[in-house]
Amino acid sequence: MADLAEQWHSWQDEIFPGFPGPSKPRRVADHWAAALWPGPLKPTAGMLSMLSRLAQPLAEMPPDWGIPVPPIFARCTARLDPAEELAAVTLYWQAVTRALPVASPDATRRALEAAVTHNPHVAEPRLMLAQLALGAEQWEEAARQAGAALALLGDWGVAWDKRIAWSGWVAWARILQQSAEKRRWPEMLPGLNGLGLVEG
Repeated sequence: MADLAEQWHSWQDEIFPGFPGPSKPRRVADHWAAALWPGPLKPTAGMLSMLSRLAQPLAEMPPDWGIPVPPIFARCTARLDPAEELAAVTLYWQAVTRALPVASPDATRRALEAAVTHNPHVAEPRLMLAQLALGAEQWEEAARQAGAALALLGDWGVAWDKRIAWSGWVAWARILQQSAEKRRWPEMLPGLNGLGLVEG
């Protein structure tokens, strides 16, 4: 489970369609675009739902075995439906790629909120919601989203959105949380570039 959570993203979704079920091998020459590693690094559209099913028996292990239950998927008690996972990644990716109207953050916020509803087990949509809340000076909402995201990142120990390393997402979550607590967010775009600077 840890190996799949760490390494699987949209590139594997394309080269192993229908995994773990049987699939007909596809020729590289015919599917050259799918073969280009690492692909767009979009989060997986189907692996987490499979992992949620694999994790469920762990919640039922006898305590006297001394094997800790991983904190993911509500301590291995929640199951993520494949359709919900697909909906969440689709909405998240629309927000990431700015495929939604950009005249106002409303459509992006709604898409990200829906992504969290469809898949509450990943941090990255919440981090984008925290950023939108900071931009709107909604400090409590920003702190809530950043805090929830930081907890989820800690539960997983790997990034869902593989475009950035897990440590980068953790650092960003902490910056967002601190900004919400200080009730301070840059008004001008260049100010965003210096958010990670340590004050002397």
